[in-house]
Amino acid sequence: MIEVDGKKLQWFEDMTIAALLETLDNVDFCAVVRLNGKLISSPEFTETMIEDNSKIQLLPLVAGG
Repeated sequence: MIEVDGKKLQWFEDMTIAALLETLDNVDFCAVVRLNGKLISSPEFTETMIEDNSKIQLLPLVAGG
């Protein structure tokens, strides 16, 4: 199992951040995720593996001025 924004989800072998996001609804805002405390940006989603028992936070892209 993994935890995504406080919700328990089933983990599967060879799970990447990109694969996880494909299974979730309403994640178009997600430009960065925090994977076990480490920030990962969208260019790295397809190559970043998620291990079982990981904690993930989906973070929106925020711009300001």
